[in-house]
Parts: sequence; structure tokens; C-alpha cells
Amino acid sequence: MSITTQLTPARITAGGAIAVTGLASWMSFTALSDLAADNGIADDQSPAFPLIVDGLTIVSTIAAATLAMGWPRAYAWILLVLGTAVSVGGNSAHAVTNGGGSIAVAISVIPPLVQLASIHLAITLANEESRPALADGSPGLSVDAPGTEEELLAAA
Repeated sequence: MSITTQLTPARITAGGAIAVTGLASWMSFTALSDLAADNGIADDQSPAFPLIVDGLTIVSTIAAATLAMGWPRAYAWILLVLGTAVSVGGNSAHAVTNGGGSIAVAISVIPPLVQLASIHLAITLANEESRPALADGSPGLSVDAPGTEEELLAAA
């Protein structure tokens, strides 16, 4: 396999998403750890708080992007929204409690939002890229593509 066939847009995006998510997670980790330590969580336990909050956001983003329609996907989206809201709120509270104004708050919410967006974009692109193309070059249906029986019959 040549290097050009290995470097698909989805793979390049996934690599970028990993890097961006790592940096965003690091910034959010620092803010949420400090916030937990400053508010009564023991120093040896405060690093667990951001892992719990941002970890939930990461796993629910993956689940929401990959699960078929229905209750499991809706549940993943609910967890995704809640996890992101807690992370945004925690990062904002950290900025405010450290004397930051509106610009500090705006900056502090960027890492959890970028974390969410970059993971979701990479998964979405991978899903699009994995769909087989039809003879005319248009995207085809993947084996696990959600749809009603009528939609599947119409596409055949």
C-alpha cells in the first residue's frame, strides 16, 4: 500500500482531531483539576474530576456519532450535551474564580467545545469515507446506514 492510499482525508482529520483533542483536553484538565482542588476535592483526587467530565464527553461523542438512530443514540446525545455543559461550566467557573473577566471566560470555554467538535468531525468524515460509492460516483448506502424499509428499497 502506498503512502497516498494510506493518507485519506478521514485519516488526516483523525490525526488532527487526536492532536487538537489532546491539547484541548490538557487545557480543560488543568482548569477542572484546579477548580476541584480549590473547592474541597482532595489534591490526590482532583485530577479524576476532569477525566470523568471530559471522558464522558469523549465517549458520548463517539457513541452519538456511531450508534444507529433510536434511544441508544438519543441517550448518547443527552450525555454528550450534559458532559459538554459541565465542562464548559467548570472551565468558566475556573476562569471567574481566578479573577478573569469576560474574555477569560470566552477563552476558557473553547477547549471543551473544540474537543467535542474535532472528535465529532473526524468520526463524521470517517463514516462518510467508509460508505461505498455507486457506479456514478455518488455516495452509496453503507451496510449499517439507518433508514426505513421504503428508503432502502428506493435506493436499490
